[in-house]
Amino acid sequence: MSRSSAADDEADAARQAQDHVKPDGRRHRGRGKRVSEIQPPPRIRAGHRVFFHEHGEALFGPGTFDLLVLVDETGSLHQAAKLMGMSYNKAWRAMRQAEDHLGLKLLARRTGGSDGGGSVLTEDGVKLMERFRAFLDEADADLARLYQKYFGDASFAQPADSPAEPDDGD
Repeated sequence: MSRSSAADDEADAARQAQDHVKPDGRRHRGRGKRVSEIQPPPRIRAGHRVFFHEHGEALFGPGTFDLLVLVDETGSLHQAAKLMGMSYNKAWRAMRQAEDHLGLKLLARRTGGSDGGGSVLTEDGVKLMERFRAFLDEADADLARLYQKYFGDASFAQPADSPAEPDDGD
């Protein structure tokens, strides 16, 4: 890979990271539309953090999922970690822990050479990423539905730009 090509790849990866910034819309990398893109978001929202755990020890969740998505996009665990503001060692440990506990090989690693090293998702890694994305999207949709069911009429659950009708004391 030429020097300018490597610099271009790094600039592309940086732009991709900008696309995934979570200012207000709080979504995980690579996920579908946020509820706020479909309808105005409520001022106060319900939230959740979905992860797999074994005996209470988290082993795969949003952070590891984000790493998989970025490795898939950049072809590099090192670059994925950098984009997340995480050390390579921490990213490597997170991947190793997930692989060990899940019994799946998630990344195929290539060592240096003239083209440089890198990582690609294995077939199991791609399947896990796709299934976890769908799982999170469905959990988000169910949580939004339940929130609407139980709190949809509450003043704090109304969109910020259109205040709810005042309660009449019923």
